[in-house]
Amino acid sequence: MNRFDSSFEELTEAASDYLRDIGRGKQTISIYLWIWSRIKVYMKAKDLSHFSSQIVAAYLIETYGDKAVSDLSHHQKHCYRCALCLAQFAETGKMIEVINRRQAVVLEGEIGEMIKQYVEYKRSVRLCEKTTKSYCWYLYRFHLYLHENGISSLSVLSPLTIVSYVSNLLPDAAGAKHLALSIIRNFLSYLYGLGETGKDLSLVIPRDNYKKQAKLPSVYTRDEIKIILDSIDRSTMVGKRDYALVLLAVRLGLRASDISGLEFSHLLWSQNIISLKQLKTGEVLRLPLPADVGEALIDYIRYSRPSSKDPFVFLDKRYPHPPIEAKRVSKIATQAILQSGIKVGERKHGSHALRHTMASMLLESQVSIPVISSILGHASIQTSMCYLRIDIQTLRQCALEVPSLPEEFYTQNKGAFYE
Repeated sequence: MNRFDSSFEELTEAASDYLRDIGRGKQTISIYLWIWSRIKVYMKAKDLSHFSSQIVAAYLIETYGDKAVSDLSHHQKHCYRCALCLAQFAETGKMIEVINRRQAVVLEGEIGEMIKQYVEYKRSVRLCEKTTKSYCWYLYRFHLYLHENGISSLSVLSPLTIVSYVSNLLPDAAGAKHLALSIIRNFLSYLYGLGETGKDLSLVIPRDNYKKQAKLPSVYTRDEIKIILDSIDRSTMVGKRDYALVLLAVRLGLRASDISGLEFSHLLWSQNIISLKQLKTGEVLRLPLPADVGEALIDYIRYSRPSSKDPFVFLDKRYPHPPIEAKRVSKIATQAILQSGIKVGERKHGSHALRHTMASMLLESQVSIPVISSILGHASIQTSMCYLRIDIQTLRQCALEVPSLPEEFYTQNKGAFYE
């Protein structure tokens, strides 16, 4: 089946139907569609009308350069793979098979039952479902190793067996290894606490020195923000809404959840203030309402918002016009950034990136961290401290001069060491 003759919209629609048919969820499909929309933006920029595998190859080269796939980040690998999936679907009507690791987890025997009990215990102390699945997966791999080595009872579990397993565990994935070691250590401690093992075997699990390096927040320049805002077509009803949404994120730094939950009662027009209770922190946030934001809101409410008695400001364009969801707000911001034509590179491009950008602009204007923290509605000032890393101009002022060395340092031992 060759689908190259179909329009790009027809192709992606058929591809999303295929994903739905093989059991992919709505969120997964929306991620695929978002990644494919970047290919569409690339084709539009290159004035290409017919999709082909060569276009995908050129898009990947322009996006990721000559990097090997192994050198890409986890997010980049996923984007890379989704692009290849579309090319394969256009040629064959199928996509690269995805292995669902959760389907392979089978816990049996004495040790398997203890792992199940431990996972249920972690769930009972209100560990989130995503984390409990990680616990189950890493302990399953440990259980599989023990089974392959003929160990089916806790009574014969020895320190030597455990050390042998963890010494070869995930050598090329420091973060995953750190998590696996922590989970196994906690599990063994749990067994000792229950009296299932005669010794505390958790003590033989080595302590690694892994330290997760926090990533810099993704921000955009003032010129890029102007291009993004100017690219939104405000002559349409949807464009008026999207412009107001993006403006709230970049001018006030509101989270997507607070934009979607914005009600008319939050708009204190007589005082030029927005006052709302943040969904994430539960704290009340009061911010001044800039003239351009107010004008964009009025333009949307008067000339674009569907007729409705709903208290929420932003509504979906589709009947019966329910309140817009937070994930939709983030998607609108993403589309505005990608369709503006600016070079995104490896930066994130959702509504939170616009929130980071607002914080960056405040730092450039030498606004103090406590004030930025209050504007962003952070529960702690420490949360706002991460933005100091992106204030390059101020950081340069903190740089120390490299001290000069006496000439004798270079001429010692007749200078032979420095030749």
